[in-house]
Amino acid sequence: MKSIRVLAFDEKNQFSTEIFNELIQRGISLQVLSIDEMMSEVSKAPPDVVLFNFAVSPSIEHISVIQELHSIEEHLPIYALAPGSEVATAVQLMKAGASDFLMLPVDIDDLERKLRRSSQVYQLTRRIYRMEESPRTEGDFFGIVGQSPQMQDNFKTIVKVAKTNVTILVMGESGTGKELIAKALHSLSGRPKNKFIDLNCGAIPRELLENELFGHERGAYTGADRRYIGSFERANGGTIFLDEIGEMDPSLQVKILRVLQERSFQRVGGSEKVMVDVRIVTATNRDLALEVKEGRFREDLYYRLNVVPIILPPLRERREDIPILAKHFLNSYSLKNDKIFMDFHPQAMELMINYDWPGNVRELENTIERVVVLSNDSQVKVKHLPPHFQSVKKLVSFSSVKTKIAGNGKGEVLALEEVEKFAIEKALKTCDGNVLEAAKRLKVGQATLYRKIRKFGISKEGA
Repeated sequence: MKSIRVLAFDEKNQFSTEIFNELIQRGISLQVLSIDEMMSEVSKAPPDVVLFNFAVSPSIEHISVIQELHSIEEHLPIYALAPGSEVATAVQLMKAGASDFLMLPVDIDDLERKLRRSSQVYQLTRRIYRMEESPRTEGDFFGIVGQSPQMQDNFKTIVKVAKTNVTILVMGESGTGKELIAKALHSLSGRPKNKFIDLNCGAIPRELLENELFGHERGAYTGADRRYIGSFERANGGTIFLDEIGEMDPSLQVKILRVLQERSFQRVGGSEKVMVDVRIVTATNRDLALEVKEGRFREDLYYRLNVVPIILPPLRERREDIPILAKHFLNSYSLKNDKIFMDFHPQAMELMINYDWPGNVRELENTIERVVVLSNDSQVKVKHLPPHFQSVKKLVSFSSVKTKIAGNGKGEVLALEEVEKFAIEKALKTCDGNVLEAAKRLKVGQATLYRKIRKFGISKEGA
């Protein structure tokens, strides 16, 4: 049975000896506090239930305390226990926000049932209100979250090309959300009612990949006792997403090129042409132009795939998106795990903004999920983040990012160039104008840094 957290005020100083131990044995976590301590605790991290054990019938002062608690946390279950009371006083307690008034001596089984039932209703109510307050993450585009100029440009491109049959090549580091781009294209296309088939070309051996892409005829090889329909055929009328296309064997690249040119293919072991009407979206974390130059990827296929490129920037190059992404994942995993996390402490958010996120959005999501699963609090603090965050160097101020994201007017967002300029100035100042050291800290090439210094007109002293 799930443990619930109860805060109690015991005016008689007998609560702990008479009822407290019994509730503890039944899996209820109960902490006895003063009125001031309770007010502070409810403000920071609301419990599941509050209990008041009064020495005599509740007074006007007691009713005032319940009203104040109710104003802090509107739906918090509050139970009042007392030796006896007039009906009018009990009514006043209920009007002030108390869930129930119980006369002592109380039946412990009845009290436990009430506490657990009230806790369940309260947690469900909080979840519903949170969902209603933020039904859609700001900057959310078909599950892709981003307000940065690069992501907004990508969203506009997706809208423009979605209903066409043009081939899309999505480029970006691992964890940047390439599959989400493909799904957005499918959702906005004229094919959303048909299948979306995704295939990771780098995760399947060459022999199996050909079979998975094109299927096989019965008797094509030992063990092929029936015809198998491949991904292209299953995606007919819909979209096929070929992730990590740069990992594909050159012999298969030829067959993909033929599908693009002729919109047909042959199953393994077959001679009949299979015609398909399928939208092809591909993705890679490699530099395909370099792969072509070094002979590892077909040039003709590259140009057929790269009709409309969509480039996903790494998270470290769109730091202004980190707060809204983090909040999006925090809300999602709090709801999934029945937790009450509401926001981030500014110091924790500043560390997250300045962290480089080598695993990109996927790493951010995993980090937030870990925090939610392993912690019980209402706010993500520095102590909740993984240990390696303690060594993160400050490059960008959370307050400046937060202010500029909010903007001075509706629809205003932080320009990436502003973040870059701020980061470069900060790095140069920290490194006493040493461009080589600043480039190392910023994790960019020295030539790139010199180019940006000239572009932004920045003093090498970082003044």
